[in-house]
Amino acid sequence: MTQVFLNYRTTDEPVAVAMLDQVLSERFGEAAVFLASKSIPLGVDWEQEMFAAVEKSTALLAIVGRNWLDAKDGEGRRRLDDPGDFVRREIATALSLDKQVIPVLLGVERTILREADLPVDISELARRQSIKIAIHSAQPDVDKLVSKLRDQIPELREQKQAASQVSNTVNAGKITGTVVQAHTMNIRGGFHT
Repeated sequence: MTQVFLNYRTTDEPVAVAMLDQVLSERFGEAAVFLASKSIPLGVDWEQEMFAAVEKSTALLAIVGRNWLDAKDGEGRRRLDDPGDFVRREIATALSLDKQVIPVLLGVERTILREADLPVDISELARRQSIKIAIHSAQPDVDKLVSKLRDQIPELREQKQAASQVSNTVNAGKITGTVVQAHTMNIRGGFHT
């Protein structure tokens, strides 16, 4: 069922990645978005599960932040230069399978992805159309990403309809205190002061 695979480096904008996962999962459904830390069941071979998800996905979002290109390993070597680097392997796998590989630039310019700076097996990433998510325009930028993904992946359009049919009704008994409406909800029950 996975349609969108989130490829990210845990040392590069992890909070932004978690928030992006949350928004995409709300819009498309949990099963449509693969994030390793939430999507891999306990006790399974995580590496096998991760690459199976790349194979099943329609699109891989390569999430690129400030530290993506030059992240170092424990010995000071650039991680992307290691053929065993998972970020690199996931992107290389998706490219070799002709998946839609979409660079998502988190507060960085397009110039961070230059072919000369990337290993040969993922250098094509520099030529892929990207989308930028900036701190000052994050909501409209993410909305644009969601819209483009829906346009490019027909299954996500169907999931929009299913997600919109979710009821936001809460049946409550006696409620005391302050009730704040954060989203459209229908609350039934007695309100007492």
